[in-house]
Amino acid sequence: MKKLSKRNLARIVAFLAAGLCALALFGGMAIIKARQYERKAEAMYEQNLAQANEYLSDIGDVILKGIYSQSAADQSSMCADVWMNAYEAKSAISALPLAEVDMEPCYTFLSKTAEYARAAGKNLAGSKVLDEAAHRTFLEIKSKTASLAKDFEKLQNIYLSTGQKISGGIDFSFEKPKTIATSSATGEGLNALNKNLSDAPKLIYDGPYSDAVQNKHAKMLQNEAKITEKKATEIAENFFKKQPGTLRFSGKEQGNIPAYRFTKGNAYVLISIAGGKVISFNTDEQPAKTAFSQKACLQAAAAYLKRAGYLNMKCDYYELANHIYVMNFHYVEGEVNCYTDLIKIKVNAQSGKVCGMDAGGYLGNHTRRNLDFKLSAAQAQAGVSGYLRVKAIKKALIPTPAAGEKLCYEYRCISPEGDELLVFIDADSGKQADLLILQITENGVLTK
Repeated sequence: MKKLSKRNLARIVAFLAAGLCALALFGGMAIIKARQYERKAEAMYEQNLAQANEYLSDIGDVILKGIYSQSAADQSSMCADVWMNAYEAKSAISALPLAEVDMEPCYTFLSKTAEYARAAGKNLAGSKVLDEAAHRTFLEIKSKTASLAKDFEKLQNIYLSTGQKISGGIDFSFEKPKTIATSSATGEGLNALNKNLSDAPKLIYDGPYSDAVQNKHAKMLQNEAKITEKKATEIAENFFKKQPGTLRFSGKEQGNIPAYRFTKGNAYVLISIAGGKVISFNTDEQPAKTAFSQKACLQAAAAYLKRAGYLNMKCDYYELANHIYVMNFHYVEGEVNCYTDLIKIKVNAQSGKVCGMDAGGYLGNHTRRNLDFKLSAAQAQAGVSGYLRVKAIKKALIPTPAAGEKLCYEYRCISPEGDELLVFIDADSGKQADLLILQITENGVLTK
């Protein structure tokens, strides 16, 4: 056998070394790409898990608002929303790496929910609303989807808190959510609902209208003279005289209410060019604890508004978050709650002092009005769903989608399931103008 020359041996070694380097480089690149794919897959699964919870929760909310409406148009919109959310929920769930559980009953339930909502929507023609059977079926759908939503919310919290990889496969034996683990929403518990579906004929934080009232030009300031930047600086300096830092002019803001903007440290204040009114301010405080009660903070906010010249203001809706109360005050004229004339007040729950305000809604809407109600409260109540029990009645002025205003009776109602709703009936036509879900928690009273 002919011996290899040193040169040929060196060439072979070099080729082998190059091959090994190439193989190592290829392997390294493959590992990097695999890790990149895993990260992308994990992000996608996290999004799917969150969306499953969101779509299922939305089904319950839209059903609650739709079934107690006396408007065929509202109920038709509910059916369309249930149809869309059911299919979106099914899509999000089916994209998850589910393990050791048969999800077919869940998929069947969501498919039937979507198809039932589509069929029910077609039956809503003219002034016709849902019949008793459809009403019961939608309530069952709401109950089942709420249970499923809780399951997926729990799963989401488990994976967020433990750092487990969803891409490894969701195993429902891992701290089993009660509903899915016992199949009460995805197995035998669907039998009665499935029968109803097959037998049926071929769906933040804030008080009412807190966003709708902000986007208007200021009625109160239309006839006010414009002030100079110098005058605005004096107002801002006086306003923040106890705030640390140097006052700085940050420029003009051309919004619905043109304003001068000033900052002092992390705080800011907006002064209207017309009339020199404080539109909004924020001290950017970060309290560490809640030392003052909601009642004490409410009194502090009311006293602040009175000193600022805002009279006859009432707060029905508030929320405590990060040791700061955000309170929605609206103007009251006689017995009429003018939700259009809104001022938001922030109160530091550690110091008990006002730390922010937004009077844009009040400045944009407050004016003299004719507040004559054509119908009586008893007459207008005919527009409230017979399923609801009326708990309290108020007179209200609410904004319309076309930036107008509408006089209504506000009926605070209780559903047979214990949910609280606000039903607004037009005081002129007797038709439903709006319906909101009331949320009462230990941290506040809100609507959605």
